[in-house]
Amino acid sequence: MRIYSASNPAEAHIVCELLKSQRISCEVRGEGIFGLQGEVPLGESSEPFIWLLDSGQVEQAHAVIEQFNCASSGTPWCCTQCGETNEAQFGVCWQCGESAP
Repeated sequence: MRIYSASNPAEAHIVCELLKSQRISCEVRGEGIFGLQGEVPLGESSEPFIWLLDSGQVEQAHAVIEQFNCASSGTPWCCTQCGETNEAQFGVCWQCGESAP
């Protein structure tokens, strides 16, 4: 089941790894066709996407994706472990590896 369309392969892999970190079975698909943009019509058909392998995890997957979308447009956060300031899109501290609050 297609759960998320990304704007580029890097974003697709980031979201996929976030889902996997929550034990949600998924994989990136369609990243090979991304390089053909310009040759084929742009749009959802040429964007890489996340394929959910277990339809029973839809709600959990949507929650993780919504959190990712909010974090990507949010404000920087301060690590509770080491005090380092991290940009909103990062789910773990680049300095010590602590998870974002």
